[in-house]
Amino acid sequence: MDSNIGKKLDGRYEITELIGVGGMADVYKAVDVMEDREVAVKILKPEFAENEEFLRRFRNESKAIAVLSHPNIVKIYDVGFSDEIQYIVMEYIDGITLKEFIEQQGVLKWKDALHFVTQILRALQHAHDKGIVHRDIKPQNIMLFTDGTIKVMDFGIARFSRIDGKTLSDKTIGSVHYISPEQARGDLTDERSDIYSVGALLYEMLTGHKPFDGDNPVAIALKHMQDDLVLPRDIMPSVPEALEEIVVHAMEKEPNNRYQSAADMIRDIDTFKLNQSVVFGYKNGAAPVSNELYKNDNYYDDNYYDDYDDEYYDDDEDDDEDDVPQKKRSYIVPILLAVTVAVVIMASVIVCITVFKSFGGSNGMHTSSVEIPNFVGMSIVDVEQQWKDKLQFEITNENNSEYDAGIIFWQSDTPGKTVKEGYTCTLKVSKGKQMTTVPEEKNKTKEVAESELKAAGFVVSLTSEYNDDVPKGYVTKTEPAGGSEYHVGGTIKIFVSDGPFNTQVKVPKVVGLTREKAEALLKENKLNAVVKEVGHEGDKGMVIAQSVDADERVNRGSDIVISVSKGEVDESTLTLRLPIPSGAEGSYSVIVYNNARIVGTTTMDKAETVAGSYFELSVKGKKTQSFTIHVRNSQTGKTASPYIVYNVDFDKKTANIISGPFTDKFLEITPTTTKETTKQTENTETKKTEDTTKNTDSTEKKPDENGGGE
Repeated sequence: MDSNIGKKLDGRYEITELIGVGGMADVYKAVDVMEDREVAVKILKPEFAENEEFLRRFRNESKAIAVLSHPNIVKIYDVGFSDEIQYIVMEYIDGITLKEFIEQQGVLKWKDALHFVTQILRALQHAHDKGIVHRDIKPQNIMLFTDGTIKVMDFGIARFSRIDGKTLSDKTIGSVHYISPEQARGDLTDERSDIYSVGALLYEMLTGHKPFDGDNPVAIALKHMQDDLVLPRDIMPSVPEALEEIVVHAMEKEPNNRYQSAADMIRDIDTFKLNQSVVFGYKNGAAPVSNELYKNDNYYDDNYYDDYDDEYYDDDEDDDEDDVPQKKRSYIVPILLAVTVAVVIMASVIVCITVFKSFGGSNGMHTSSVEIPNFVGMSIVDVEQQWKDKLQFEITNENNSEYDAGIIFWQSDTPGKTVKEGYTCTLKVSKGKQMTTVPEEKNKTKEVAESELKAAGFVVSLTSEYNDDVPKGYVTKTEPAGGSEYHVGGTIKIFVSDGPFNTQVKVPKVVGLTREKAEALLKENKLNAVVKEVGHEGDKGMVIAQSVDADERVNRGSDIVISVSKGEVDESTLTLRLPIPSGAEGSYSVIVYNNARIVGTTTMDKAETVAGSYFELSVKGKKTQSFTIHVRNSQTGKTASPYIVYNVDFDKKTANIISGPFTDKFLEITPTTTKETTKQTENTETKKTEDTTKNTDSTEKKPDENGGGE
């Protein structure tokens, strides 16, 4: 069993189960007994605790995440560093990875893809503003909740981008299918490397294919550096052309040609969502038209974000979008209009400069200008404190399912817009999620429960479970439970009875796992592990056999015997047949030596010393060992000469006489399985044992005339 399970770190975090295994650390589910909440605890593996490189990365992860506070980034609650154990305590996320979701869906609708990517970009912009580059953006590191919320996690290889220099591991950090060209080359990376990875992720969601693939990681990395990108529309013609331009621009091979920030990419995504016919001009090498043409106060309609979020999961809207043909627009008028606007703006600027100079020039009154940042995702308290001397704010508080209370989720002005000091910027601040009471649905039919919960404003997820008390098709419970408060738009999980409890479970394959992991897996499948340690060369602590084959079905709670290797073979007891030469009579003492040490003694009675027969003698050992046999006449006290030396192979169960009167004979021996009949006593230099001789049940041949065995 895992030695960490059951521990209570710092007297506070009680570890309950292993939920993830990584290269550097394992992740456990735990209970914070002080806060009465479930948490995730990442513990550095013991074998890396003394490795300075791994230790640096692990501490760097906690340092990186500790300065981040954003609704789309996994929260960190606590860190602990000591000589015995090093860990990070994070929020426990009950969801699936974006990788799992992509594998389920294959190709995502562009609205879904942009909904996810926008949240990832907001998280990255927050991190980039703190000087942190993630450097390992991939769907495995993105958690997805049932309500569509995204959480970016695992800043394990993030580093502060302002720190100069790089380590040798920079060349291999990151996931090769989403790695930027500069990262593949081992060059210094910055925020734009994350932009490339987001572009690669968006490419996969829209097309169902990774941008570059190959037989091995090196081949894939080379393609990122050298090969031209197959355009998304060549794979999936339904991808809007403007959206293809966004992907291509994000995945430019030269960082200077890409989006320079996550905010820039968000801005183009928002432009596209307002007008799917927009042309950015990235594929033709032209400058984007969106950033300037749409930088006016009326461009972002006040109701845009609210309308988009409310209709985001409307299936009817998606169906209409596929069925109704779009009339192709002419871009001549917008382009002429853009040129006209640009000329008017330039003329206005010249006039203003001329007027300013004529009324005092540099000696006149000067008003400073301010570039409006991206306030979305920031705390209103922080914004008002930091910008109180430069901007004024008109604030509207509204419920919002995506942002925590006190967080800005909309602003009236485009980030990057230049205004005069004292300008009033309108902000919408989240009041948190709108809460309502969950109806009680237990013992109602699935259809009734689903209808009532949807009517109350919830999204419904159905899960079946066996239940002995509730009839099939009726609700056993809901999560959250009926009567509790939950936010409107959140997902309520309905558990529907599947009838009586099914007692059969499928046995998992545990051969090849460590003992701890095998026990945990069997327990997870409602089975009882019975450990049997066996002699086996190598694979110490590994399961080498299981009593029930994988995929067979057995009753829950059944015992599954797992054979765990000791790392070396056990000693075995074998029976030697000692030839009795002609002329032997009377009683004899038999002394057995191994490496000049007495390992056993026994006696031959008169009835056994029949000339030409043999005497059975038991020896213990493993692999190949030599035993020297001395035979002494009990009446005369004389030792027979010459001595007999056996070379015994315990694995093959054979013995060869290599010295004595029978050197040309080969004696077969068998494991000692017959009834003990002869007592053996140990020399005082060894611990006391019992020597046994056994009466074999099988038919035996008489020795040949030279005294050899069978």
